[in-house]
Amino acid sequence: MRLCTRNIHIQTNIDSALDSCTMSSIKLLSFPLLVFSEIVRSMEIMEILELSQVSRRMLNVLNLARISVETVHVVNGIVDKITIFNESCTERKFAIEFLKTPQPVVGQMKVNNISIDVCGKNTTQQIINCNSNQFGYGLVHVLTHMDKIFYRMEYSIGIELSTLNAMRGVLCHSIFRKCDYVQIRGRKETLSNEDCEYLLEKTQPTTGITIFSKLSPDFDYKKILHFSRLRVPNLGKMPLEDLKALDSEIANLGNHQFTESDINEFLHHWIEGNNRKLRRLKLDGFKDAPDWDALLKDISYTEWSSKEREKNYKSKYTHTEETIDCENGRDFMDKNGQLATVVYHSEFLDFLIWNDRFPE
Repeated sequence: MRLCTRNIHIQTNIDSALDSCTMSSIKLLSFPLLVFSEIVRSMEIMEILELSQVSRRMLNVLNLARISVETVHVVNGIVDKITIFNESCTERKFAIEFLKTPQPVVGQMKVNNISIDVCGKNTTQQIINCNSNQFGYGLVHVLTHMDKIFYRMEYSIGIELSTLNAMRGVLCHSIFRKCDYVQIRGRKETLSNEDCEYLLEKTQPTTGITIFSKLSPDFDYKKILHFSRLRVPNLGKMPLEDLKALDSEIANLGNHQFTESDINEFLHHWIEGNNRKLRRLKLDGFKDAPDWDALLKDISYTEWSSKEREKNYKSKYTHTEETIDCENGRDFMDKNGQLATVVYHSEFLDFLIWNDRFPE
C-alpha cells in the first residue's frame, strides 16, 4: 500500500509539474530530481537541447536526470548531419543538418560554451539547420554538449573517404572513442592500410564496420576480422587463411575471389570446431548456382526436414531483422552437433548456423 501511495503521489507531482511548466518554465528546477527527470524524459529531443542552453545549472541537472537516447548517427560528405533515430532505427527523432547551400542566419545555438549559427528550425520535423561550413567546427562541440545531456550515448559514424584529410583534426577528439559502428564511404575511393588504421584508432568501434570503398591491393584484412558485424561489398583478394580466421558473428562479403573449393575448405574448418562466434556468412557475387559437388565435397549433408529445423532463418544485423528462406538449403553438423545450413539465392551464398532450430 505504501508503494502504491508513493507512486500516486509521484504521478500527481509530475502532472502538477507539467501544468506548472506550461504556466512558467522558470519553476522547473524547483521540483525534486525524480519529478524533474520524468518531465524532461517526456520532452522532444529538440526541447531538451534548447532547455540545456538556459544555464549551466540546468545542463548539470539534465545530466543527473539520465535521459537515454539511441545511437547518434553522424555522417559527412554528400550530406553533413547528426541524427537520432528511434530504437528500431526506422524513424528519425531529431536531426541537425549542415546545409551545403548557405542560408541566412536566423539565430544561434550555444553548445559547449561556443555559439553555432542557426539558419532554420522546424519543430514539427525536429530539425535544426546550420550552414555546412560550420560542420567541422561545430560537430565536436555539439556532440560534447549532447554527451553531457544524454546518458551512455554512443555514436555510429559514416565518413566519406575523400574528406578524411579534412576531418583528421576533428576525429582526434576523444568524443569519437564512444563509437559503436563505423561506415567508410566512397565507392570510387581506395582505402589504404594507413587510413584504415587511423580511422580505427580514432573511433575504436565496439560492434562493427562497413567498408563501401575499394581496398588497397596490400590491404591487411586482419585489422577487421574481429568485428561482430562486418560488411565489405568490395572484398577483393582476401586470402583464404584470413577467411578461416574470421571472428565475426555476421559477415557480409561481396566481390570476392573465393571458389567452391575455397568455401569447401572453410566449411571443413568450421566443422572441426573453429569460427565459434559465427552465426552467418553471406557471400555475394555468385551469378550462377554453385557447383554443389565441389562446394560440399566430403561433407555429409541432408536436405531440409521440417522435423530438424524451421524453413526460415532470421538474422538481425543491427536493427532490421532479415528472413532467409532455407527450404532448398543443405544441412550438416560440426563435430559438436551444431547444425548449419548452406543455401543459394540469386547472386549470393549464405552459410547459416542455427542456435535455435525452432525459434518462436
